[in-house]
Amino acid sequence: MKSMVLIVAFLAGLGCLAARAEGPASGIYVGGAVGVQWVNGTGTWAEYDFEIDSPLSVEEGGSVGLAWTDKILLGLKPLVGYRINHTLALQVGYGLNIPKSSQQTTTESDGFTSYEQGLSVEWKQRSLEFLGIIHPDSDLGFFFFAGLDLTRIETKITLYEGLEYDDFYGNPVAQGQAQEEADKISATGVIFGGGMEFPSDDNKRSAYISVQYSTAKTNDTFFGTEDFKVNVGGISFMIGVKWYLFNK
Repeated sequence: MKSMVLIVAFLAGLGCLAARAEGPASGIYVGGAVGVQWVNGTGTWAEYDFEIDSPLSVEEGGSVGLAWTDKILLGLKPLVGYRINHTLALQVGYGLNIPKSSQQTTTESDGFTSYEQGLSVEWKQRSLEFLGIIHPDSDLGFFFFAGLDLTRIETKITLYEGLEYDDFYGNPVAQGQAQEEADKISATGVIFGGGMEFPSDDNKRSAYISVQYSTAKTNDTFFGTEDFKVNVGGISFMIGVKWYLFNK
């Protein structure tokens, strides 16, 4: 519900910015955008509630997670599309988010020895998007869109532990070991949103801003544990450019 309110408010603001601009009537275009995504990150993992910013623990009544400090992903999105006419365009985009890293550590000490155990996680999320874009009025830059989101996530987890103590002669001794595991999961969902496009005077380029929401959700095995059902979509804000390759 909060995401829907944010999208409606954003689109209402775009309506106030609308300017008269004809734009290219049709043609193939390529482009790219930079963006920020707020990841929902909630669901279930086996019998546990999952919150991606919670620690990985099984305390009674709590949720498990990957200890993210926030739910923000930053990234780039190259895209290619075809504007069929002033009203309709088809577009394919590929979201390349910067990998998200998190770490959680526990330590114990009895005065003679110190034991540390930790977990570090790297989360790399990619998204392939197929969109249909509609411009309600050819004289305005406002548009809205909907489509399919195919998300792929690569995760690397490193488990480590170490022990520190003084030997019989008072010399410090450190022992430790680490183990690394990797896994891949996928998610599918729908995308909807809108934005504003600002064509250049020569109709060869345009800038745009947009907001979208993805419902992509996993239903997969995660590191050997079944029923990892987590919403990895969320709300995204983007700013980008398009180049119409064959417009004169």
